Amino acid sequence: MSILKRILSRFKRNKIKGVGSLFDNPDTSKHDNRLFAIATEAGALLFSDTPKGIKAQGSYLQNLADGFFNLTKVPETLRIYEIDLPTKRVAELADNCIDKLSKADMRSEDTQLRRSIVSFTSDKFVGVDVLEGAVCKEKFDLRPDFHNFDRLTKEFSLGISPRNYDVASLLYISENGYAGHVVADKFHPFGYQHEFKELAEKLGDSIKARQNAPLSAHDFGYAALQKEAKVIATEILQSEFHLCNGEFSLSGRKVVPAFESNQKQNLDLSTTSSEDDEKQERQQAKHVPSIAPAKKEKKQLIL
Repeated sequence: MSILKRILSRFKRNKIKGVGSLFDNPDTSKHDNRLFAIATEAGALLFSDTPKGIKAQGSYLQNLADGFFNLTKVPETLRIYEIDLPTKRVAELADNCIDKLSKADMRSEDTQLRRSIVSFTSDKFVGVDVLEGAVCKEKFDLRPDFHNFDRLTKEFSLGISPRNYDVASLLYISENGYAGHVVADKFHPFGYQHEFKELAEKLGDSIKARQNAPLSAHDFGYAALQKEAKVIATEILQSEFHLCNGEFSLSGRKVVPAFESNQKQNLDLSTTSSEDDEKQERQQAKHVPSIAPAKKEKKQLIL
């Protein structure tokens, strides 16, 4: 169980046992001094061990998930720390990402601040020197590939935008081949279902033929069809998301706007036109694992 889930579960148990309604008083905590820190290459954010702090933590993690496939992002590694005895200076930095706290959020058992105003701009981050003596509890790889995205979103039960689901699904198909449950997900409709429709029908016929002839060594074209699926996914990633040979090509690509709101996702896309901007962004491009078809163990997509 993740740190976030464990803490929220503890708060709920205390409330049921009559220890006190911690959700009614955002500044009450059984751990007066303990803080949590989430550190990336952008710096560290500190969160109090209170309902508002835990929910602010959840909001920040959701922000990271929303921008996971943002091609200009900087963070590649996420570490979660516990600070048991912070100094007064460090303690005062906790929850500084909350610009305006909503009472409705504190009455809710949601794991994020939905109605409060929070921001994760550069001025909210502090240097990693505040983590001296802190204990690292968990580490996540934020480099944009399917498996990293799948782990982060599952571990913290984070929401997945339609765009991110499409990218993650295409990355999965480019590695493992077509999977019917990708398009069957009712919560995350696959935006490229049409491109795989004909191939999916052929794969269905191939699977039926194999089932009807279990003793046959022939695969009835299954391997060739899955190879074709990998190629289709790779081509879409290259043309629509400018991902080629494991490296982002930033020229003309789409960018997900930076997060700074009351948790309402802004899915508007903007483009860069200046050659200087493109040159600077190209220098910031991050390498990701190759999306070329490779022989790997098949893994189930769970998003």
